[in-house]
Amino acid sequence: MSINPGKDELFEKIDKAFLELNELRGTPNKELDQYFVTKSSSLERALVINPDEYNGKRIIFLGDMDLTSLPIGVLSKPKDLAVLDIDKRIPEIVFNMKVKQKIRSIRYVNHDIRIRMIIILKDQFDYIFLEPPMTEEGLEIGLTRAVQCANKNTSSKIFLSFDIQDERMCILEKLIEKMNLEIEEKKTDFNTYEHDTPLNKSVSDMYIIKVKANSKETIPNHYYGPMYYRESNSKLQTYSCKTICGEVFTVGSEGGFNTIEELERKGCPKCDHRGPFLYNSSIKLE
Repeated sequence: MSINPGKDELFEKIDKAFLELNELRGTPNKELDQYFVTKSSSLERALVINPDEYNGKRIIFLGDMDLTSLPIGVLSKPKDLAVLDIDKRIPEIVFNMKVKQKIRSIRYVNHDIRIRMIIILKDQFDYIFLEPPMTEEGLEIGLTRAVQCANKNTSSKIFLSFDIQDERMCILEKLIEKMNLEIEEKKTDFNTYEHDTPLNKSVSDMYIIKVKANSKETIPNHYYGPMYYRESNSKLQTYSCKTICGEVFTVGSEGGFNTIEELERKGCPKCDHRGPFLYNSSIKLE
């Protein structure tokens, strides 16, 4: 791996900056399924390819409380280094990187991946870093937004960090097939966490995924259902009618409707709206 002369100084700069940014970051927000990888894992993510390959490229992080954009910004010269997140701490972190660490190409984008992708970000990026909530829904939404951001005219890649039970691997395989993607490499136990993941593990895998010219998303518009781990695994979920009536429904084996599909089929008994219905998440859509 070839890094420009003075690499020791650059890594020393990364270490010092990481300590400062770590103070701004604070502790993980479990509401947002944050677990934070170790500093060494954050660096290894950045070095998953030769830093020279980032030069002149457009890179986007769909969430980056792990601070992987820092070593990329220090070790290379990307044309664009976008950090998309809803965590309220990220703007100050990105501002610090831009001004104090002199990473001029970095920018912050306030966007919730449950909302359809901003049109000016679509089909733009060569490299997409993604670590979605570790649920089936989070995986599909995250991959969908990554595909929407990817430049289909270049050899763009998605770097997916994700933990999944072996017996459910077919979920990822089915999504890869539906989206016309290709897994180039799987790095087992690549990420090490400071806090255990929802699956009570301290590691997760890294998937290097190739985006093709005919790759396509599966959720092109807004997503109104559960996404975070505590939501996806709840036995009883509540949804609201999106019309002015605002009727609230419980969905689950002990609720008024067994599934969201049943609710959509029967419709709102008050106004006969047939969906979509808005999931009542503690993380409100902005």
